[in-house]
Amino acid sequence: MTKKNGFTLVEMLVVIAIIILMSVSAIPAIAPFLKSQRLNKSARIIQAQALAARVMAINSRKTRLLVLDSINYKLSIKDVDGLTLGKEELLPGTIGFDTSTGTWTGGTGTVSFSPNGTADIFSTMGTDTVTIQDKQGNTKNLKIISYTGQVISD
Repeated sequence: MTKKNGFTLVEMLVVIAIIILMSVSAIPAIAPFLKSQRLNKSARIIQAQALAARVMAINSRKTRLLVLDSINYKLSIKDVDGLTLGKEELLPGTIGFDTSTGTWTGGTGTVSFSPNGTADIFSTMGTDTVTIQDKQGNTKNLKIISYTGQVISD
């Protein structure tokens, strides 16, 4: 008799069943991590756009606006005449904007970056803290420091 190397169909099915059971049991542990990653990604996008708006204001020696649109889940950099500069950034549809004083009634908030790099928060926002929130209620705060124009995540 010769010995054959390999696996039988039954052995392979058992291994596949074990892999499936392990995967299914890992999903509840991974889900919160994925949700927090969406919030972290959105915070990084907002921080990057704020930095880009600040740099544009300094380089052009003109005021630039970071517009946060909570209705369409997007960010854009505009000049004072409302012309969009660069590419609009979309946030995941599960992420919304809020402020420490409540939801924006107009659907947008604006941060103005002056040519010296400072940030002014317009009255539509009413605060220097922007909160991004997913539909499950998880939040992340972004503090806008007026005198440096930085946006810092908590």
